[in-house]
Amino acid sequence: MRRRAILVLAGAAVLVLTLAAPSLARRAATPPPEVRAGARAAGWTLTLQGKTTKVLPIAQVPATATWNGTKAGNINQEIRHVYKGQLLYQLLGMVDDKLAGFNSALAKKGYTIQLFGLDGYKQTFSSKVLFRNGKLRTDLIVAKIEDGRLLPAKEAPFRFVGGPPITQPFNCKLSARELFKIRLIF
Repeated sequence: MRRRAILVLAGAAVLVLTLAAPSLARRAATPPPEVRAGARAAGWTLTLQGKTTKVLPIAQVPATATWNGTKAGNINQEIRHVYKGQLLYQLLGMVDDKLAGFNSALAKKGYTIQLFGLDGYKQTFSSKVLFRNGKLRTDLIVAKIEDGRLLPAKEAPFRFVGGPPITQPFNCKLSARELFKIRLIF
């Protein structure tokens, strides 16, 4: 009888562990609350990695550049909003070398820019995209505001948007939502 009770208890423990394992695995794969959209603005950060690394709280990422997705022609409906944030090249200038300001010569020579989203999305493109006809592009921004408010949870903490309006619609392949990290590879 005692042996049977031990087997029943052991079987019950295995059953409980088996049922709990998927939920434990899901919890382990979920980003920590401080980087999920539910944490709202106070805990959001943008990590910039290059020759140096900087972690900027959302309050330290300016919203001085604007990109108007309502005038961008035939693009993804999801980005038909007015976004405000910081120019991509200005953020990269914080970590592209050990000096202050954006290093145009290094970017023209070429390095890889990687954008990382909380949903696991990773977009990679060349630093040469930052230029058009030899001039720095001012239409590629890392946004934190959409239509006058912080980005909604499905896009936050940051969203990469931009491109020329109407004549040459935004290349949606370079769009990234839930952006939390930008890495430069030299």
